[in-house]
Amino acid sequence: MRIRVVTAAATLLAAGLTPFALPTPATAASAKYADDFNGDGYRDLAVGDRGATVGGASKAGAVVVLYGSATGLDPAGRTIVSQNSAGIPGSAEAGDGFGTDITTRDLNRDGYADVIATAPGENDGSFHGTFTVLWGSASGLSSGSAYKNPKYPDKGFAKDLAVGDFNADGKQDVVAVDDDNIWYLRGPFTKSGSRGSATDFDPVDGENISPGRVVAGKVTNDGTADFAVLGDDWDTDSNRVWFYKGSSSGPTKTKKVSLPSAASLMEASVTIADYDQNGYGDLTVGAPRTGTGGAVYILPGTSTGPSSSARKITQSTSGVSGSAESADSFGSDVSAADTNGDGYPDLAVGVKGEMIGDGPFRAGGVTVLRGSASGVTGTDSRWYDYATPGVEGETTEEGWLGDSVQLRDYNGDGRAELAAAAPEVGRLYVLPGTTSGPTGTGSFLVEAPTLTNFWAELAD
Repeated sequence: MRIRVVTAAATLLAAGLTPFALPTPATAASAKYADDFNGDGYRDLAVGDRGATVGGASKAGAVVVLYGSATGLDPAGRTIVSQNSAGIPGSAEAGDGFGTDITTRDLNRDGYADVIATAPGENDGSFHGTFTVLWGSASGLSSGSAYKNPKYPDKGFAKDLAVGDFNADGKQDVVAVDDDNIWYLRGPFTKSGSRGSATDFDPVDGENISPGRVVAGKVTNDGTADFAVLGDDWDTDSNRVWFYKGSSSGPTKTKKVSLPSAASLMEASVTIADYDQNGYGDLTVGAPRTGTGGAVYILPGTSTGPSSSARKITQSTSGVSGSAESADSFGSDVSAADTNGDGYPDLAVGVKGEMIGDGPFRAGGVTVLRGSASGVTGTDSRWYDYATPGVEGETTEEGWLGDSVQLRDYNGDGRAELAAAAPEVGRLYVLPGTTSGPTGTGSFLVEAPTLTNFWAELAD
């Protein structure tokens, strides 16, 4: 069954207004899921659209939310939040890029997950770049609180961020990077806009670094959240991973790993998952600008952090669909979850530059690699594009399907659905999960014809 989303909500956004979801039951404890914004027990889907035109302001940005239920996501009941929405700090201005990067977590432990959205183009005359917490409630996302660089107004705050309880005190913390610094912001975060103290982790051993991406997860099997920062080490002209191990005394840098010399961090994506279920989270880096066609590097977790022995997967790896070709962008985004209910997380890899058939259009696609006791391999992988039965679209479209991907179980059946963005045609696809993995049968798409460039950033 095909479901084409009505565009009334998008029209409201263009006018600077925001439709909100109907009330749903509240919960009394911390949210069960890090992306259940209305506390009804089902995961919700948040999408950052940094290119949205809001109130006539080009590329002001917005966040779009679809709410989950026992029957899956409800595309018709979406909520759209911008800086012009009631209760949200700031105002929508050209180039703000609100929603450029998003992540989700129950920051204030009220039973409702929250969305943390960056706006790297925000400029109030002194501070450049902010992140805003969109607070969850029984009616979905409601009010918001904005946070600026703790010390340096001009360093482009919140280029990327990650959330976790890195000091095991029961409160969620935020790690955010600017042009030169790694900021550790302690919880609790509150609706009044307060937070705990801030620590600057730069310089790192006196190194001249440029941090890029940051990701949180449980790598070391001690039960406490850790985080890793990917970036450039200008002293050695190499790509590095700086790993910070969480503990009751706070996060501490315990490891520095060099990525393979051929790896490029331009447009890199990153996630953490325990693919072989050995108790250690594996750091996964999508490097779409690496070599011929892109690559994914998996650094297995250990008691001290990611291993320096990376497993490289490309479209030349046995079992992986397609072949490595220039500008395929294999690894344009990565996301992990169990798609077939076998207990092992699988890995979705975006391949936004893939040409289907004879081309010349880069329609794009997504490959899902299976997790197993041997980790992630090409065995029994699955490929999805516009030619997949049930998926709407043309292989002659320059869609860039797979520019952003996400695996999440929105209906609670134990099998993750696949969400994939095709920003060049303004679409977001959602494919149901089955015992064989995602399927195009019963998939639906969300269209945003009144949003300028639907640059969909899916939270991981």
